[in-house]
Amino acid sequence: MENIKNVLCFLRRVSSNGFSPQNRLDILFGTFFTHLTLTVWSSMCECLPQTFMLYNAVFLLTILWSLHQRESQEAPFMALCINALAMVFDTVHLALFWPLIMTGPMKFGGGMVVLNLMLRPFSSFLLFRIVQERAQARGTYHLPSGFERIFAGHKRGLYEDIDQTPRSEPVTLHSETAPISSTPHKQETFVV
Repeated sequence: MENIKNVLCFLRRVSSNGFSPQNRLDILFGTFFTHLTLTVWSSMCECLPQTFMLYNAVFLLTILWSLHQRESQEAPFMALCINALAMVFDTVHLALFWPLIMTGPMKFGGGMVVLNLMLRPFSSFLLFRIVQERAQARGTYHLPSGFERIFAGHKRGLYEDIDQTPRSEPVTLHSETAPISSTPHKQETFVV
């Protein structure tokens, strides 16, 4: 019961607050070693094709890339995309290649495949939070810069584009050289 409370507190902290850089590294290391262990143990199933190991290896390499480039938001975003695709691939592989008769090691390997598949949504959520944290540090708040233009449409940045024609607004300037008198100041109007 205490473990469930700890997990719920961790999920609440992850979903509401930001991560410290050390927490991000701990989450990436935990994700890497969890999926590495489950992928190696799932190879005991011997019923899955080599593509299973290929996309899991690419996923683990993108996690390592995220660990190496600690400020890049593209690396964990690629890991998130590959993890989301891996959920679909795992489901298809289990549906197509699940054997009818299983021995002891095949049952263990099959169980590890299913456990790996069950943990993927949780690791996807953690990777998404890491992408958000790294994006906030760079001034954006959602997808990496290249993907933001593709999926989010045209948004104005923080700078003003000098190629864009400015708006025409009349600006009224008061003449400071006019003598102080009871008559109103001379006003000049310019169009900018």
